[in-house]
Amino acid sequence: MTETAPSDNTARFTGLAETYEKFRPSYPAEALSAVRDYWAETSGVPRLLADIGGGTGISTRAMMAALAAGGGGEAWTARVVEPNDDMRAQASAALADRPDVSVVKGEAEALPFDDGDVGLLMAAQAAHWFDRPRFYTDAARVLAPGGVMVILYNNRDLYGDPLMATFETEVETSVEGYWRNYRSWDLMAELHALDWARDVTEIVHPWTWRLTPDGFAGLMLSRSKMTPYKERHGEAAARATIFDLAHRFADAEGMVGVCYNTQAACVRR
Repeated sequence: MTETAPSDNTARFTGLAETYEKFRPSYPAEALSAVRDYWAETSGVPRLLADIGGGTGISTRAMMAALAAGGGGEAWTARVVEPNDDMRAQASAALADRPDVSVVKGEAEALPFDDGDVGLLMAAQAAHWFDRPRFYTDAARVLAPGGVMVILYNNRDLYGDPLMATFETEVETSVEGYWRNYRSWDLMAELHALDWARDVTEIVHPWTWRLTPDGFAGLMLSRSKMTPYKERHGEAAARATIFDLAHRFADAEGMVGVCYNTQAACVRR
């Protein structure tokens, strides 16, 4: 199993929370409905969603909507677990009208739950920052028997999408040490190797997000991996370069499309 993510990764998104909340996409309902249906195969587990590395709460809101749409039984509650103070404050503000959701400080390697508390444990756009062996061990502790862990990603098409391919080449040639595949690893093999996991399943949903060139620039600059690019060029110049690049790919309506494959890797405790 691959060792990953030193603890100082928790500071990577300091100063990015507002941009992250404004420009990051949510997750397609079709993919999250499939996760809900997978979870529903086993009844009687707690209806507590734990969103680990939950950022500003985007994934929590999306997953809670999918769970509510499934109906039946008691209502769900959720807890966003986020180590970064800025991201956690943004999540608290975004979820202030949700008494069914709480936001707490915590890390993936020492989950703030008692044994067997959790029915659905989710990590969205986050697992590459974790020490995953430690995370998986603690996930097994906090999941109830029959509970589900889902590792969720909106994966951009980094080569086949002409806009993204051009953008990634721009960054790779500009920032020494940057590589577009920085979070690529064999996630499914990693999950199959867990001695506690069963019913290992991968859900993949392709989709395209249409947004303005300004929205594309905001999306790209919300990434912590873009900090060296901004430091080299300056925030304003970096934004202008990415805007101009996206504008070259805009359609007649002034919009660009970003191609995604949403991946939900699910296992049952």
